[in-house]
Amino acid sequence: MSLSQSKWNMGCHVLDGVFFGAAMVTLSRQIVIPNMIADLTDSALVLGLVPLAIQFGLLLPQMFYAKKVEGLAYKKRAVLVCALLQRAGWLIFLFSLYLRWETTFTLTVLFAMLVGNSLGSGLIIPVWSDWYAKTVPEHMWGRLLGVRRAIPMVLGVGLGKLIEQIMEHNPAPRRYQMIVILGLVFYAVSLLFVALVREERHEGLPNQSGTSWKDYFRGLAAILLRRRDFRAFMIASLLVTLPVVITSTFLMKYALAYPEVKEGLAGTFTMFYWGAVGVGSLVGGLLSDKKSVIFPFRIFPLFVVAGAFVAALSSRPAMVSTAWCLVGFAFGAQMVVTMPALFRFSGPHRRPSYTAVRFTVLGAAAGVVPPLLGIAKDAGILDYPHVFILCAALAFAGWVLFLRMPSPQRAPS
Repeated sequence: MSLSQSKWNMGCHVLDGVFFGAAMVTLSRQIVIPNMIADLTDSALVLGLVPLAIQFGLLLPQMFYAKKVEGLAYKKRAVLVCALLQRAGWLIFLFSLYLRWETTFTLTVLFAMLVGNSLGSGLIIPVWSDWYAKTVPEHMWGRLLGVRRAIPMVLGVGLGKLIEQIMEHNPAPRRYQMIVILGLVFYAVSLLFVALVREERHEGLPNQSGTSWKDYFRGLAAILLRRRDFRAFMIASLLVTLPVVITSTFLMKYALAYPEVKEGLAGTFTMFYWGAVGVGSLVGGLLSDKKSVIFPFRIFPLFVVAGAFVAALSSRPAMVSTAWCLVGFAFGAQMVVTMPALFRFSGPHRRPSYTAVRFTVLGAAAGVVPPLLGIAKDAGILDYPHVFILCAALAFAGWVLFLRMPSPQRAPS
């Protein structure tokens, strides 16, 4: 890859990330979607089903699709097709908001959309990760991911103010119609910059077309069973990822229980949360490239521990905002540093497979645990502070494992 092509690609990747990140902020499953569900129902179980709907789609296609895309010499076309599938559900959901705003109907369409959106994400993650790694210089993997995430998340402070105004001055469902339209515009612009990335032919990749599914899945299982270093990385990642998913699922609902909370709280939390995600992304990317890939993993779990404790001990919305910031910082760092770690574990020959294994294993747990906690909350077995204390304990255990872990070593070719 020439220097000019590298610069062009990095510019396109940054702009794609800016607009994609702006869409993530606008259509936030951590803030906007929980607020929408709270407008429709008081059930903690329904809220806990959001991660399940998202992870259900992520789980199904990744391991199957990795077999197809691993040997593709050019991957941009597959990225574009999967991205369209990923985002089409939001357009359908927008139409439903104009048809009817009613609990059963709207929640049914919402969860169908979340599953469809996550199916597209499950398809795109293995091919996008490989495509990103081959179109960006290796020494810039972490930093560029950090910049891609940081800019839109910092802009999310302004978007949060806009969402606050929309939420305060428009009743449901109009406020959600406006938010979804804005998110779809951001998604459309991000696709334009994906299309502009220049991709060279990727030679020497494994061709899985002649491999039986039985042998293929044996190869995927061997990634976990035979590589002790990668297995330890996965266990530690699971212990830290679960608390991030759980806290981001229930914090919004927990904050809405305060009697002095206003309608614009979603916008306020958007400003706090996504600003912290941006800072965490940038710090994580820089540390990943400048120090070592494993170094940020020895830091960001502590922010999850602190955020979960603050949420558990909070007595007013300001403290929940602090918890959002701490968890947001950890979430931003985790998003950025995970991919470079996977790239270095796998090398250029098995990136889609390693990505699929990681997201499938972690996604299974992240999809199942929050609904179970929601059932426990609705049944009166647990309160939200107990849930957050559990999150702090899990994240602390993950941090201890990361302290003992060396940097990733590339698998044999």
